[in-house]
Amino acid sequence: MPHPKWLALIALALPLVLSAKDLKTEERPFLDAYSGRSRQYVEENLGKPVKKETAIKPHNADQILQEKGQALAGEGENVEMWYYRGKIQYAPNKYFNTAELTFANDKCVNITFANKK
Repeated sequence: MPHPKWLALIALALPLVLSAKDLKTEERPFLDAYSGRSRQYVEENLGKPVKKETAIKPHNADQILQEKGQALAGEGENVEMWYYRGKIQYAPNKYFNTAELTFANDKCVNITFANKK
Protein backbone atom coordinates (compact mmCIF):
# COMPACT_ATOMS: atom_id res chain seq x y z
CA MET A 1 0.00 0.00 0.00
CA PRO A 2 1.49 3.41 -0.95
CA HIS A 3 2.35 5.86 1.78
CA PRO A 4 -0.42 8.47 2.42
CA LYS A 5 1.96 11.31 1.57
CA TRP A 6 2.53 9.80 -1.88
CA LEU A 7 -1.20 9.48 -2.44
CA ALA A 8 -1.69 13.13 -1.55
CA LEU A 9 1.11 14.18 -3.92
CA ILE A 10 -0.31 12.08 -6.74
CA ALA A 11 -3.79 13.54 -6.14
CA LEU A 12 -2.38 17.07 -6.42
CA ALA A 13 -0.27 16.38 -9.51
CA LEU A 14 -2.79 14.33 -11.51
CA PRO A 15 -4.98 17.28 -12.63
CA LEU A 16 -1.87 19.04 -13.91
CA VAL A 17 -0.84 16.02 -15.92
CA LEU A 18 -4.31 15.52 -17.37
CA SER A 19 -5.09 19.17 -18.03
CA ALA A 20 -2.87 19.81 -21.05
CA LYS A 21 -0.97 17.50 -23.30
CA ASP A 22 2.59 18.38 -24.21
CA LEU A 23 2.41 19.24 -27.87
CA LYS A 24 4.81 17.56 -30.22
CA THR A 25 3.82 18.40 -33.77
CA GLU A 26 4.73 20.29 -36.90
CA GLU A 27 3.48 23.79 -37.64
CA ARG A 28 1.38 23.16 -40.79
CA PRO A 29 -0.49 20.04 -39.53
CA PHE A 30 -1.30 21.90 -36.29
CA LEU A 31 -2.68 24.90 -38.21
CA ASP A 32 -4.73 22.63 -40.48
CA ALA A 33 -6.10 20.63 -37.52
CA TYR A 34 -7.27 23.54 -35.32
CA SER A 35 -7.97 26.58 -37.52
CA GLY A 36 -11.68 27.35 -37.50
CA ARG A 37 -12.46 24.71 -34.86
CA SER A 38 -14.58 25.14 -31.73
CA ARG A 39 -13.26 25.42 -28.17
CA GLN A 40 -14.83 22.05 -27.42
CA TYR A 41 -12.99 20.36 -30.31
CA VAL A 42 -9.65 21.88 -29.30
CA GLU A 43 -10.06 20.92 -25.65
CA GLU A 44 -11.11 17.37 -26.54
CA ASN A 45 -7.96 16.94 -28.64
CA LEU A 46 -5.36 19.00 -26.75
CA GLY A 47 -6.71 19.01 -23.19
CA LYS A 48 -7.15 22.11 -21.07
CA PRO A 49 -4.75 24.93 -21.93
CA VAL A 50 -1.97 25.85 -19.52
CA LYS A 51 -3.34 29.41 -19.49
CA LYS A 52 -6.43 31.31 -20.67
CA GLU A 53 -6.81 35.05 -21.15
CA THR A 54 -9.81 37.14 -22.13
CA ALA A 55 -9.32 40.03 -24.53
CA ILE A 56 -10.49 43.45 -23.42
CA LYS A 57 -11.52 46.00 -26.03
CA PRO A 58 -9.85 49.42 -25.54
CA HIS A 59 -12.32 52.11 -24.49
CA ASN A 60 -11.99 54.14 -27.72
CA ALA A 61 -11.77 51.23 -30.21
CA ASP A 62 -15.19 51.87 -31.78
CA GLN A 63 -14.41 55.56 -32.34
CA ILE A 64 -11.06 54.81 -33.99
CA LEU A 65 -12.56 52.15 -36.26
CA GLN A 66 -15.34 54.54 -37.32
CA GLU A 67 -12.79 57.27 -38.11
CA LYS A 68 -10.81 54.85 -40.29
CA GLY A 69 -13.98 53.64 -42.02
CA GLN A 70 -13.56 50.06 -40.81
CA ALA A 71 -16.36 47.77 -39.73
CA LEU A 72 -17.11 47.48 -36.05
CA ALA A 73 -16.88 44.14 -34.32
CA GLY A 74 -20.18 42.66 -33.20
CA GLU A 75 -21.52 43.67 -29.83
CA GLY A 76 -20.80 41.18 -27.11
CA GLU A 77 -18.11 39.38 -29.09
CA ASN A 78 -16.26 37.00 -26.78
CA VAL A 79 -12.51 36.84 -27.54
CA GLU A 80 -10.32 34.46 -25.56
CA MET A 81 -6.73 33.25 -25.96
CA TRP A 82 -5.64 29.75 -24.97
CA TYR A 83 -1.98 28.84 -24.50
CA TYR A 84 -0.39 25.43 -24.96
CA ARG A 85 3.25 24.43 -24.38
CA GLY A 86 5.26 21.91 -26.36
CA LYS A 87 7.49 21.42 -29.38
CA ILE A 88 6.08 22.78 -32.62
CA GLN A 89 8.58 22.22 -35.42
CA TYR A 90 8.73 24.93 -38.10
CA ALA A 91 12.03 24.00 -39.79
CA PRO A 92 14.60 21.22 -39.46
CA ASN A 93 15.83 21.27 -35.84
CA LYS A 94 13.91 24.49 -35.07
CA TYR A 95 10.94 24.60 -32.72
CA PHE A 96 8.46 26.96 -31.11
CA ASN A 97 7.57 26.16 -27.47
CA THR A 98 4.19 27.94 -27.24
CA ALA A 99 1.00 27.93 -29.29
CA GLU A 100 -1.60 30.66 -28.74
CA LEU A 101 -5.06 29.92 -30.08
CA THR A 102 -7.43 32.90 -30.31
CA PHE A 103 -11.15 32.18 -30.20
CA ALA A 104 -13.86 34.65 -31.20
CA ASN A 105 -17.35 33.49 -30.31
CA ASP A 106 -16.25 29.86 -29.94
CA LYS A 107 -14.31 29.63 -33.22
CA CYS A 108 -10.51 29.46 -33.49
CA VAL A 109 -9.78 32.50 -35.65
CA ASN A 110 -6.01 32.82 -35.17
CA ILE A 111 -3.06 30.65 -34.17
CA THR A 112 0.27 32.15 -33.20
CA PHE A 113 3.49 30.34 -32.34
CA ALA A 114 6.28 31.78 -30.19
CA ASN A 115 9.19 30.91 -27.98
CA LYS A 116 8.32 32.03 -24.46
CA LYS A 117 10.22 31.41 -21.27
